[in-house]
Amino acid sequence: MRAVTFEFGQRGQPIIQYLHKPRDVNENLEHLAFPEPNADTRALIAEKVQQAMAAFNPHAIISAGSVIASWVTSHLRHRLPLWYDLKGAFIPELQLRMESPDARGTFETFTVYKQVLLRGDRFSAVTEHQAHMLMGELGMVGRLNPSTLHEHLVTVKPTGLDPGSPSRMPSSGRIRGRLCGPEDFVLFSSGGFNTWQDTRTFFETIERVLGADKYVVFVCIGGGIGGHHDQGYESFKTWVSQSPYRSRMFLEGWVPQDQVVEYESEADLGVNFDLDVPESRYGDRSRFLSWMARRVGIATTPVSQPSAQLIREELAIGLPLGDSEGAAKVILDAAAQPGKVRAMAEHAEQFARTRWSYRETTRHLREWAQHPCLAGDNQKWLFSNDPCLQQRLAFHELALDGIFTNLVRQPECEVWKKVQEGLHQRWPWSEKP
Repeated sequence: MRAVTFEFGQRGQPIIQYLHKPRDVNENLEHLAFPEPNADTRALIAEKVQQAMAAFNPHAIISAGSVIASWVTSHLRHRLPLWYDLKGAFIPELQLRMESPDARGTFETFTVYKQVLLRGDRFSAVTEHQAHMLMGELGMVGRLNPSTLHEHLVTVKPTGLDPGSPSRMPSSGRIRGRLCGPEDFVLFSSGGFNTWQDTRTFFETIERVLGADKYVVFVCIGGGIGGHHDQGYESFKTWVSQSPYRSRMFLEGWVPQDQVVEYESEADLGVNFDLDVPESRYGDRSRFLSWMARRVGIATTPVSQPSAQLIREELAIGLPLGDSEGAAKVILDAAAQPGKVRAMAEHAEQFARTRWSYRETTRHLREWAQHPCLAGDNQKWLFSNDPCLQQRLAFHELALDGIFTNLVRQPECEVWKKVQEGLHQRWPWSEKP
C-alpha cells in the first residue's frame, strides 16, 4: 500500500512530523509526501504522482481528504477502480467562499468536482445528509443510469477515531497552575476558525459566561486557516483584546500535537458555534473526536448532523442558535454541575471508541478494497469508449465549465459572448446580451 499526501500550506519539500511512522502502522505501508499544489506547480506534481503510480502498479486508488487530493486524482491517466472519500460537501463549502477577493480557485473547483463525480466508481460521504446530496449530484451528471441501477454508489463514512488516540491524561500544567487555578472550570476550543463558525455569537457567549462566573476561564488552541480563511480568527482576537474579561481568555494559537493532548486533558467543556448555513447542515465536526477521546464535555449548536446526534443521545449539551444570552445560561448551568459534565464526557468517550472507531467507520471501504471494481457505466465507457447518453451530456457540460471558469479571468472574452447568445436562443426569457 502506498499513501500519497499533499501537505497543506507547504510549498517546498514537505516537512513531516509523524504521530506514527508508516511502517509502525503496517509493514507494507509506504508514504510519498508532496507540497500543496498551486497554479504554478500542480501540473508538475500531478505528473510526478502519475509516474509514482505507474511504478507502483496498484489494483485500485482511494482518494481522501480535501479538494487538493481530488484534483490530482482526477488528472491521473488510468482505468483502475477509484473510490472518492469526500470528507465534507464541496459545493456548500464553496458557497461560503464565493465572496472572497480572489474567487478564481473557487470557480475552478466546480470543474474538478464534476470530473470527480463522473470518474468515481464508489463514493463515501461523511454524513447521511451529505450522502443524500451526493446522490443528487451524481444524478445531475448522468451517473444514475441503467448500468448503475443496482449498485450502491454512495456509502456513509463518518470521521473515525484513531484506536491509538490517548485517553485523558494526568494534568501536565498546560492550563491548570499556569493559566488558572486547579478547581476553575475550563471552557475550551480547538482547531481552525472556519467559514461555518458563528464567531460573533461564540465570543459574546464566552464574554457573558466569564462576566457571570469568576471561576470560569476560556482557553483556545488553533486559529486562522492560512490560504483558506483567516478573517474569523483575526476578528475574534480583536474582540478578545477589547474585552474587560481578556485576562481570563487565553488564545494559545496553533500548538504541536503532543501538546494538544495535554491541553485537552485539562479542559472541562468544549464549545462549538455553527452558522445555520448549508455547509454546517451537510458537513462534519471532526474536532469533537479528540474532545471525546480526552473526555472533554461538548456544548454545541445542533446544526451539523454529528452535533444533533450527540445531543439526541445525551452525549453533548445543546446550545441555541445565534443566541449568546441563551447559550451563556446553558453553559453557566453546566459549569455549576461539573460532575454531570464529567459523566456525560465519559459516556461520549465510550461512544467514540466504539461507534466512531476507525474499524467501524471504514468497514465498507475495506470490504470494497478487498475486491475493487469499476462502476457499471465506467466499465462500459472506459473499455469500449461508449459512454451512456447521460454521461455524454455531462462531458459536454465540462467544456462549458471551462468557459465559465475562463469568464472569471476574462469577463469580455468573445467565447463568452457567443455562449450568452446561445443561452438566449435556448431560454428566451433570459436577458438578451
